[in-house]
Amino acid sequence: MGRNHTGKSSLIKTLFLTLGARPQGDLAQWDEKTISAVDFCIDKKRYRAVHQLRHRALFNETNDLIIATNNHDKWAETFAKTVGFNLVLTDKNLETVQADPRCFFLPFYINQDGSWQSSWNTFIGLQQYRKPTGTILDYFSGIKPPEYYELNSQRTQKQRALEDLQKERQFLDRARERFSESMTLSGPKLQPDNFEQEISRLTSEVTVLNKKQEMLRDTAVREEEQYDNIQLQIELANNALATHEGDSFYLLKEAREKLTCPTCGAEHLESFFDLLTYAEDARILRDLVTHLQEDATKIREQHQKTLAKKIELEKHYQKVSEILSIRRGALQFNDVVNSMGAERAFRVFEEQNAALKGEIDQKLSDIETLDTQLKELGDKKRSREILQTFRQTYSSALVSLNLPPIDTSKLRLTSRPDLSGSGGPRSILAYYGALWRTCIDTYGAFSIPLVIDAPNQQGQDDINLPKVLTYIADDLPEGVQVIVGIEIDTPHFFDNKVVLDQQYKLLHSEEYDAVRDEIDPLVRTMYHSLQNEGLG
Repeated sequence: MGRNHTGKSSLIKTLFLTLGARPQGDLAQWDEKTISAVDFCIDKKRYRAVHQLRHRALFNETNDLIIATNNHDKWAETFAKTVGFNLVLTDKNLETVQADPRCFFLPFYINQDGSWQSSWNTFIGLQQYRKPTGTILDYFSGIKPPEYYELNSQRTQKQRALEDLQKERQFLDRARERFSESMTLSGPKLQPDNFEQEISRLTSEVTVLNKKQEMLRDTAVREEEQYDNIQLQIELANNALATHEGDSFYLLKEAREKLTCPTCGAEHLESFFDLLTYAEDARILRDLVTHLQEDATKIREQHQKTLAKKIELEKHYQKVSEILSIRRGALQFNDVVNSMGAERAFRVFEEQNAALKGEIDQKLSDIETLDTQLKELGDKKRSREILQTFRQTYSSALVSLNLPPIDTSKLRLTSRPDLSGSGGPRSILAYYGALWRTCIDTYGAFSIPLVIDAPNQQGQDDINLPKVLTYIADDLPEGVQVIVGIEIDTPHFFDNKVVLDQQYKLLHSEEYDAVRDEIDPLVRTMYHSLQNEGLG
């Protein structure tokens, strides 16, 4: 609770940003380098997420590190595993991908910047998915429960494997046809002129391969030099950071005499701002080390690719050289083909075709079984019950929020309202309230905190604003954590009230030492892990 510019939205948005979901809306005078930590509980197990810039770390209840990463996909994977979120979506490239924290929180957060209108603009970057909203709402409401998506993911994998096998079988059939056209059962025919031409071609190929090997060797040497240079910079920065941390501990803990000017005799005290500036130097050093480590990781990965290409090229070079050596001698490769005979070649084709057919039949059987299970989980009766709950709750919420009744008999979960004027935000709240009741009802699988920022939208008057606050306090699902950002106090009961009373000062200077002592060890652990990951 707090008036304008006291940090309500900043605090709420930071909760989601820390957990990997950046909300819509820029925050005035908000430091992007802010370190934030969020404690949360899953099935009575406590966790703590720490975030700075694009770096995140997850700790368990004893502050043991689970993961530290600056990769969004890795964080999303760990977050999903931690909370039991197994929803998969289709991205813009029609690839199946794990849904990230933005999808997890989307139905449960009314963002002051983007959620009070008719479209889903709660978080930045949801456009990477292809029509995600309907699937997300089906998932959380239970129309298609988590088990459905787990089985559907298995089906997708089976289908991809089936398609690969079918392509392989098509290639095999084409190869057999071409072989039949060029090789009859009566045996192959030798062509000496072609043999001499092939020797010439192989000689040229060896020359080209040799030049490519030299180029790759030069590239590998340059990459090794770049990597060593960056590692030296990292070592220097880490040494500076270690010295800095010792100096910082001295400045914060050791008592010192006042500074006296030798000229005028004036006494000077160290300001809190000076200490913050010194702490900022540490953040810059940590960020520098992390950036360098990322560069080192990229160069190392590229170096590994270069070495792999070099090894593959050397194998090819050796193979061609051996073939060329044999063909220059008395033995001709066509003699080997003759000795095997076309009959054996056709027999190999048939054996491979039979093996592929067996694998294809097994995949088709697995997919059929999964389709049956998916059909059972997509039960129409349950879907009707869920939609009925949504529609009835929506109708009731409209009345509670002083809005005219509408026909809800054909509404879907995605039927987000689009009203203008002061009734628009109240209709949005009624819609979210119906969604929340539906998602936490019998078929819902999650109990996620409900976050509202902020209820007083588009000039709610002295009649409607109390109705909005009453609805939030009394009519939302019981047993669920509700977080509300409001400007003034309300007579309604809430378990806990956090009062923000200073503009642009979410963290007061007198709280800094206690917060620093709690957070700094976690931040050091996060950056240490990120650096070691790059070195590993």
